[in-house]
Amino acid sequence: MTKLVHFGSILFAVTCLSGCSSSLLDDPGVSLPPAEPAQTYSTKAVALNEKANELLAIDVAQAADLYDQAIKEDPNFYPAYCNKATLLVDQDSFSDAITYFRRLAALRPQMAECYVGWAYCLNRTGEKRKARQRLRFAIAAYNERLRQQPNDPMTLMNRAVAAYVAGETETAFKEVERVLTSHPDSKMAKYLLEAMRAPQKKNNRWAIIFD
Repeated sequence: MTKLVHFGSILFAVTCLSGCSSSLLDDPGVSLPPAEPAQTYSTKAVALNEKANELLAIDVAQAADLYDQAIKEDPNFYPAYCNKATLLVDQDSFSDAITYFRRLAALRPQMAECYVGWAYCLNRTGEKRKARQRLRFAIAAYNERLRQQPNDPMTLMNRAVAAYVAGETETAFKEVERVLTSHPDSKMAKYLLEAMRAPQKKNNRWAIIFD
């Protein structure tokens, strides 16, 4: 499986709002809360999270419990929310994962990957309208990231995937082609372009990321 958008160890990636006068990439139509200030986290929470990461391949249930212990130890320690949400997505526990994504977004309101994962879970639970709204927040977060690093290829590609999943196919193609112009040897950009052009099984654009 090829994974594109990393948050923790997860990645990411819906039916264009017809009649839009401009691209969602230019104007996602939402505003992000200000970024949270840097924080110092509990060393015990950090240790519990690291131990959970080590156990993932051995004992998933124990890893899940340790993530929750880390959160209880330090409710502001966002990596544990991210990792627990990722674990739940892998288990197809989408409704439970949404709870952690919601908490994660409150702690890290400019974390694009959080909104992407949240949108994916909403899509899988049939809440497609809400999923599209979360994607708008993801695009807004990528735009903010690009203000800091205007030509970052991974951010540009992640935005392109968001555009594609939102139904803006031509916009997505142009974004990936933009990356290939500046990074002609990018295997990821070439893969993305090929995947976007290929017919999607069951009309599932999310399959680019998770299948």
